[in-house]
Amino acid sequence: MRTLASAAAIGFALALAACSQTEQDKAQASANEAASDVKAVGADVGEDVKEGAQKAGAEIKEVTSDPDVKAAAGEAKDALKNLGSSIKDASRNEDSSTGTATTTTTTTKKTY
Repeated sequence: MRTLASAAAIGFALALAACSQTEQDKAQASANEAASDVKAVGADVGEDVKEGAQKAGAEIKEVTSDPDVKAAAGEAKDALKNLGSSIKDASRNEDSSTGTATTTTTTTKKTY
């Protein structure tokens, strides 16, 4: 954005050098008007972004403080904890039912 503004200003200055004073004044007024329009649009966009972020933040806060959401999160946590315990128990039962541990060894032979 800054590069574009600099290029426009340089082009504007070069164009003004070849114009009469009246034409230069008109061009300067047009450039000032365009600059203020860009500034106003930028401010509007900034406000829109700010309002959108505030609205999103409020909605997130509302969802995270909802008792039903909190209850569902607690249930999901408990279910995952139980699943982990079941997997751990099943792993122990599998090892204890055979009474031995299984080890796999791989040997590679290099030939020269």
